[in-house]
Amino acid sequence: MSLFAELKRRNVVRVGIAYVVIGWVLAQVAEFAVDTFGAPEWVLKIFVVFLALGLPLALFLAWAFEMTPDGIKREKDVDRSQSITPTTGRKLNFIIIGVLVLAVTILLIDEFIFDRPFEGVAAEPEPVSVQTSVSAPGVTPSIAVLPFVNMSDDKDYFADGLSEELLNLLARIPDLKVAGRTSSFAFKGRQEDLREIGDALGVATVLEGSVRRSGDRLRITAQLINVEDGFHIWSETYDRQMADIFDIQDDVAKSITDALQIRLVRDSSRPTQNTEAYALYLEALPYVAANDRLDTLAIVNDLLDSAIELDPAFAKAHELMAVTYWAVSGDAIEPQAAQVRIKESVATALQLDPSLHVARLIGVSANGDGWNWSREIEAAEAANVAHPRDYNVLRVLCLGYSNTGYFRESIECADEMVELEPLSSLSFNRRATAQLSSGLAEEARNSWRRANELGGDVYAWDVGFTHLVVGEYDEALDAMENVDASYFGWQPEDLRVVREGAVGAEDSKAFLDGWIEEKLAGVDSFVDINGVNYWYLALGYMDEYWHAILTNGGDRFFHWSNVDYPLQYGMMYGRHGFTSHPQFMKYAEVSGMTDLWDRRGPPDFCSKDSGEWVCE
Repeated sequence: MSLFAELKRRNVVRVGIAYVVIGWVLAQVAEFAVDTFGAPEWVLKIFVVFLALGLPLALFLAWAFEMTPDGIKREKDVDRSQSITPTTGRKLNFIIIGVLVLAVTILLIDEFIFDRPFEGVAAEPEPVSVQTSVSAPGVTPSIAVLPFVNMSDDKDYFADGLSEELLNLLARIPDLKVAGRTSSFAFKGRQEDLREIGDALGVATVLEGSVRRSGDRLRITAQLINVEDGFHIWSETYDRQMADIFDIQDDVAKSITDALQIRLVRDSSRPTQNTEAYALYLEALPYVAANDRLDTLAIVNDLLDSAIELDPAFAKAHELMAVTYWAVSGDAIEPQAAQVRIKESVATALQLDPSLHVARLIGVSANGDGWNWSREIEAAEAANVAHPRDYNVLRVLCLGYSNTGYFRESIECADEMVELEPLSSLSFNRRATAQLSSGLAEEARNSWRRANELGGDVYAWDVGFTHLVVGEYDEALDAMENVDASYFGWQPEDLRVVREGAVGAEDSKAFLDGWIEEKLAGVDSFVDINGVNYWYLALGYMDEYWHAILTNGGDRFFHWSNVDYPLQYGMMYGRHGFTSHPQFMKYAEVSGMTDLWDRRGPPDFCSKDSGEWVCE
């Protein structure tokens, strides 16, 4: 008898077929259980590996042993004339047929039920717009979108990006208070009590969920929870194709606003019809929000360039590119190079979609041709009125107020940033900048300490700067010498050398001139040149500071709001005579600052005398 015939006689072939079919069904059940209970991806993988390892064992047992009326016996011990393998084979046939029917049923359910749009969602649903109204009186509804858990093998960026897009979608609703991205994402990977999260973010509800992505397949779970009692207000699971990503976002937004009794009006716009380009855009979003390092800029460039290559008409990708370069200018990249890319990205974004207000504002802020303070503040205020609680708008507006002398308004603006993003170091940095410019050194010190606690290590230097402003050099040294990283090219040793050689010494000016000249010989970046020249500012040499600004950088140092560090720090050192210096008034006139004062009223430190502006 041939080997194959013997395998069939001993039912080895039937056992193998039955094992594979039953194993497939068990794998589908296991996948459903993993998704339902939120187990990590490796649990399913280990289960499938054990199933695969069990196949050779099952085949060996079928070959070596046989079921008999007297129980299981070794095959060589069974009399062939008494063997019941034909009867066992017929039973196995029925088992295989039954399991195959079950497998086909599972496939049909997955194809025609799980892939079908959920009840109440149209085949081509329209996304939500910003026009809303509260259907029930009472406290303004509030929500935080926590970062969705990544259940796939890839990195978290797609899940994070999807969470951020849901946050942005909800944030466009005027009647809904939405916690900012940075603060919400501070709880990523942390098992915190929901009431503590609600207290920290100032919200009554949270949206959380998970994302599993495999090729073009998505499984997204989302649930809206009341932070007070932990009860689920709404939850849903979506098994869809990547092409349905916008439908899922809209359905989640609609379900949330229905639960919170907010009525939505819809429009027909889509950011892109290319889902692959959108996936790249979602991956780029968390990088943009994370930091401003040069390596991050390269990653964002690659992602957004790829998205734009797939869909050149993807306006929001062009806008995000402009936001990225605005954020890193003067830190990770020279201002002139940043301006070129910003100008290109803004022009393309607005040509494709004139409604992109952040692109329009950044285009005004970084305009190398017709920029001035009056135009920038006017554009920022208009954007803030039309799109309140937009963090990107506020970060431009607050800095603009502080740099043009409206310190009290800048503090109020920064307070709004803190309310929106209570766990963002940038929010407290904006507040501290305005507070120190107002002469509130201790308050600024506390704000920068909070910024440092929230992960902005660089702000530990600013705590020391608050001591320098009031001439407390020893205290400044104590605060700065324990900081590991440099800041604007400063090292703790620099402060120690200047403290000993230029503060109170008979030849302090000559010492400082020589030391600064030596330091400048070793730097060439925008940031480091400013960092060296700040020592003239810190020690009160205003003539030399202004001369250094105009000689080393000229107009580029005051070209647009995101890279005017000499002005920003000069405002904070107002007690040293920065704003009362004749050169400041010349700059105020050239930069449109006096036009702004004429239009809005006097800043906190200037007044008009006989038709001329005079500053303290």
